[in-house]
Amino acid sequence: MYVGNLLHSSSTINNPSITIINTTQRETKPIGTHQPTTQVIRSCCIRDGGPKLGDRYMANLYVQAEPPTDLNKNTEWFTYPGVWTTYILILFFAWLVVLSVFGCSPGMAWTTVNLSHALLTYQFFHWKKGTPFADDQGIYNRLTWWEQIDSGKQLTRNRKFLTLVPVVLYLIASHTTDYQNPMLFFNTVAVFVLVVAKFPNMHKVRIFGINAEE
Repeated sequence: MYVGNLLHSSSTINNPSITIINTTQRETKPIGTHQPTTQVIRSCCIRDGGPKLGDRYMANLYVQAEPPTDLNKNTEWFTYPGVWTTYILILFFAWLVVLSVFGCSPGMAWTTVNLSHALLTYQFFHWKKGTPFADDQGIYNRLTWWEQIDSGKQLTRNRKFLTLVPVVLYLIASHTTDYQNPMLFFNTVAVFVLVVAKFPNMHKVRIFGINAEE
């Protein structure tokens, strides 16, 4: 669907017979598509006051592409303001709960949070496929949540944040347990699996066919 918006502006540039007409044409896409909205603006010079062929000269032609909005309900929540802060606060309060309920040392509490975070995020980010919503017509059935986020673009701010979180948790858990085994071993395995799964080269890769499409 094209919506044309004709804007006329006349000006005199050393010659009163030259009129400048700016034509703006906007191309919009139907709701639900992932194509960017394109705006084309053309400025033409028309001599002798009439739009005659051969007398029209293109002065400027440029395209402004607006980035599309993430319409995937399964991942768009992570683009909301304050999500990163909420994510960090959840991890901190989880540590407080473990520390208070089990009465363990701070290092053991961080190790528990780190391993729990690793298991949960691997299950829901890197293993489970598709979306819980039916209106996407099954286009995400073969993709995990990590492969869906940011429309599949790599090295985005959200992806870097989610990669940094397990690394920071690993450093905190290892330092507070004085790098002692077996906690160091478990923490290392957890961060290794999560970080490798987030590599751009691992996008849509199924090692040994594990969790591949049937």
